[in-house]
Amino acid sequence: MSYEDAMKVLGYEPGAIVSPHLPAFGKVAEKLEELVRTTKDEKLQGSFRDELDRLNDALAVVVEQKSREPSLRARGMMLRLILSLLLVGCVVAAGWYGNRYLIEERQSRDKQDLETLAGNARLAVESRDWARAESIYSKLVDLEDDPERVREGRRRISEGKDEARRQKLGFLLGSTRAAIEERNWDEANARLEELQGMEASHPEVAGLIKVIREGRMDDQIAVLLEESREALQEEQWATLAEHTAKLESIAPEHEQLAGFKAATAEGMRIMEERRIRARKLYEKALSLDQGEFSEAALETLREAIRLDERKEYEDLYNKMSGYTRLLMVPRDYATINEALASARPNDKIRIGAGTFTESLTLNVKVDLEGVGHDESIIQCDAESASVLLATKEASGSRVAAVTLRQTGIVHTGERYPVVLADGSELSLEDCHIDKGSGHGVAVINGGTGRLRNVQVSECGWDGLAVYGEGSAAEAGDCRFQLNIHHGVDAWGGGRVMITKSRATRNGLAGVVLMSKGVQSELIQCTIDGNREVGVSISNGARAVLRANRAQGNLLGGILVAGDGTTVAMEGNVAEKNNKFGILIDRHSTARPFTDNIARENTGEQLNRQAVIPEEVVPPPSLLDVSVHKAVEAGPSSPE
Repeated sequence: MSYEDAMKVLGYEPGAIVSPHLPAFGKVAEKLEELVRTTKDEKLQGSFRDELDRLNDALAVVVEQKSREPSLRARGMMLRLILSLLLVGCVVAAGWYGNRYLIEERQSRDKQDLETLAGNARLAVESRDWARAESIYSKLVDLEDDPERVREGRRRISEGKDEARRQKLGFLLGSTRAAIEERNWDEANARLEELQGMEASHPEVAGLIKVIREGRMDDQIAVLLEESREALQEEQWATLAEHTAKLESIAPEHEQLAGFKAATAEGMRIMEERRIRARKLYEKALSLDQGEFSEAALETLREAIRLDERKEYEDLYNKMSGYTRLLMVPRDYATINEALASARPNDKIRIGAGTFTESLTLNVKVDLEGVGHDESIIQCDAESASVLLATKEASGSRVAAVTLRQTGIVHTGERYPVVLADGSELSLEDCHIDKGSGHGVAVINGGTGRLRNVQVSECGWDGLAVYGEGSAAEAGDCRFQLNIHHGVDAWGGGRVMITKSRATRNGLAGVVLMSKGVQSELIQCTIDGNREVGVSISNGARAVLRANRAQGNLLGGILVAGDGTTVAMEGNVAEKNNKFGILIDRHSTARPFTDNIARENTGEQLNRQAVIPEEVVPPPSLLDVSVHKAVEAGPSSPE
């Protein structure tokens, strides 16, 4: 900086006398230094620092070149000094007052920010956002003049966290108890583990652990008991043995274990007898193998395979089946109907895996066999036709190892059954028949149906319906379940012989027999869980009931009603049914009646002289069973 510039900074013209006034300028510099230290506004602080540097530089130059000053006699010196000091004083005063204003403004803003933080802290506490509240109060510690407010806030946080913890523990405890009430053990265990994570020493933890452990065990035992009973009813001996072994491992003292073990031993004996019989049948079929088609040999092998599924039996069956003409679908024919159009009597049509949408009419005796009911599926629209119609010309036909079902829903008074044997003799083996709008299997016009290991389910009317003089059906090892009307129904001259089968959870009765003067048989069957009676025999029908179990039916076990109705009952059990166990009309005849048991039923156990008004069991309907016509529903149930 030049001497002239320095003089201008101090407010003097070159040649003015400055030395006497240097102490005053020193005080001005001190004031600027104070402003630099105390000002918080960075921009203003920089401005004060620049003014201080310029003043110090100017004073240094003036002191260094003091020799250039004129004598004190120079005129106007005092006036210039006063004006200079006045100018510098104005600058310093303006800076001081500006800095004071900024300080006061910042203090006001800091106070507002402090109150905002305090408000946010209170809001975080009220919102139970403990982490945010603690973070804000940590900031307030350095800013708050009143430490009591911070201490009060932190006390509220501590109390709030304790209360939240107690509420969480209460919620987990209540959720655990609720899950236990619902027997949802996985949910109960999950909630209890969460509770343990918060407070392992909670006084109720040990008790709840015990309840959950025992509850799981009770449910596991209940499931095993139910599965064991189901396996026993279905004569699935290997499955029964497996469930019995599990029951023994977890509940060796259970009261029902001995009974299941005895049943398992008996089942194993039966299985061994079946294996021995199957071997004999296989050897008999071998002796019949003369290199040509033999229905007797094939039927012998089928029976052997049903008793004991061995590869050597199946290989011989496939070999002897090849003695007749074999039509393969879809290898040789794209559709089953194309194969049927080319078929000659006794031809075998083998259906591959897949879903075939077509309606079949058998007009010639054939053997129609799939690769398994879960793989070969034949279906058609319920409104158009039956899936399978066997005419009189196709008597002796056999259908095996397929699923037959209808698609769509029909609500009319006449509906096509899924399978219709119209004056024909038809055998169904190892099939599933389901989702029919009308009957599952219908036998009419003197036809005969032979069902072996067939399941009929979820049909709009009866599972098996047999109607008309001379119409008959034989069913062995079959299941009729979840049909909207009856499981099995015979009326208008139709008769049935049902052995080792089950009618369960049907919408009306399990079995209904109403053919006047016609004898039907029900042997070693289970009729359970139906919404009305288990077995209903009326309208002068005749029946033989031997070694059957009617259990858990909603309107009663076994009902015999109507003048002239005759039944022979031996070794039947009716238990745990609603309304009654066994009820026999005083106008009906039950003879012989030996070793029958009625127990644990709601209401009457056994009454062989019941007074039953005629209108309770209405007479069966008469059907129009003209050829190629849809079929009507069967008779209604007892009122």
